[in-house]
Amino acid sequence: MMTASGSPAAGMPASGVFDKRPRWLVACLLLLFLTAGAIRLYRLHAPGVLIDREYTSAVFARSFYFQMSGAVEPWREEIAVLTKQNQPILEPPVTEFMVSLIYLVSGGERLWAAHVLTSLFWLAGGVFFYRAARLLLPAEGALVALVYYLFVPMGILISRSFQPDSLMMMLFMISIFCIMRHFDMPGRKGLLFAAGLSGLAILYRPLIVFGLLGMFSALTIQRRGRWQDLFGKDFIIYATISLLPAFLYYGYGTFVAGYLGWKYSSSFRPGLFRYREYWIGWLDLAVTGAGYLAMIAGLFGFAFARGRARAVLIGLWSGYLVFGLLFNMHIHTHAYYHAQLIPAVALSLGILTTAIRDQVGRQALARFWYLPVLAALALIAFLNVRTVRSSIGWPRIESLQTAQEVGEIVGHSSRTVYLSRYYGLPLQYYGELTGTYWPRRTGLRAYMNMDVEDLSIQERIDDLGFAPEYFAITDMAEYNRNHQDLDAFLKENCTLIADSSTYLIYDGSCARPTDQ
Repeated sequence: MMTASGSPAAGMPASGVFDKRPRWLVACLLLLFLTAGAIRLYRLHAPGVLIDREYTSAVFARSFYFQMSGAVEPWREEIAVLTKQNQPILEPPVTEFMVSLIYLVSGGERLWAAHVLTSLFWLAGGVFFYRAARLLLPAEGALVALVYYLFVPMGILISRSFQPDSLMMMLFMISIFCIMRHFDMPGRKGLLFAAGLSGLAILYRPLIVFGLLGMFSALTIQRRGRWQDLFGKDFIIYATISLLPAFLYYGYGTFVAGYLGWKYSSSFRPGLFRYREYWIGWLDLAVTGAGYLAMIAGLFGFAFARGRARAVLIGLWSGYLVFGLLFNMHIHTHAYYHAQLIPAVALSLGILTTAIRDQVGRQALARFWYLPVLAALALIAFLNVRTVRSSIGWPRIESLQTAQEVGEIVGHSSRTVYLSRYYGLPLQYYGELTGTYWPRRTGLRAYMNMDVEDLSIQERIDDLGFAPEYFAITDMAEYNRNHQDLDAFLKENCTLIADSSTYLIYDGSCARPTDQ
């Protein structure tokens, strides 16, 4: 490992070319971060990879901005607030509030500004990740790990998307670094600092709790030599401080206020363990997100890990596995849930590179061994950039003109039933209307252990929670394929008030809940 000062510690291989030429190292680091930042500016105005989360965040940021601005029409502020209130509450909306402040300073909504902010979060996390890697690896290995962290396609796509995961990863990387510094220089002050930062990270996005606790536990066992010594004073202090804020926030939302109970029931479904779709889906998303070759090379790197490096990897990998078992609904359906794989694979690659360097360094004529390594890293970065360029684009959602037309026709109603792509979030955002999404006759598949009993039109109207003023359909493919019952009901009972090639709008007064 490396000491806190960055000098080789006992047992660390001899320093390499970058340790001997620090200016080269600084130049490489600057080039890497500048290139990684430039890549994330490509098609900056295009939405992120997860459209429903992108526009959920956009809805929150608009509501905050309108309420602070005081310079918009009252109806726009009212619709913005109602649209926000109709969204499920997840983690604290820190990123969204920060974006609203950018709106306030710049004088208007600019979604691309959110992409810049989330990209900066990821790059800042890279700084702390590199510092953490240097506590375990020589410069060459840490650079390889950093290249992977900055340029893996999954990371690039997540980081330029308006969702909370970039800030989560930044807090995750800072927490990892602080934990490792604590074990390098044990002390109560460092422990409290690491625990406090971990508490903020877990409060913001609890998905990383298992990785942090797993790493702290593994390092504790590695330092003391026996797993029986795990539950000592340091671990109790760290676990209490890091878990308490999240326990209070999410415990209140679940057991007192009740607005978060749905999240846990939708995240963990024990019945999924019986189905191969769950296991195959998990493996496929993990390997695809991390990269097939990177995952294989990372597993080889894990075999070469020793001492503290092995403890860190055991903590991160085991935390990821526990997370996948407890959040089993999303781990096999949502690619971005695998983001915490990135630091584990990156460090594994750095360890493998260090092992290869040590072997090559013993051979004759190995003086310039690092040149093909740098060329290989450049080629990997280039191929990843090409992959990202082909993945960033405009999704198949209604055009801005269509959304605005629908909004004007329904009078920016707050009681619109819509059938639009991505749960109607882009339509609500650009059309400035709200209401609820019209569900299909049945829910998810039986293997997800959900109720799949058919629901009638009237039963679904009763579940809306309000008497609809309009039905707006913009996802014509979904409407024609899966909603023949709604089509028949609307044609038979409701008045068509707008008909175009891109949308249908019916008067909703024909549909009333049975209790009215």
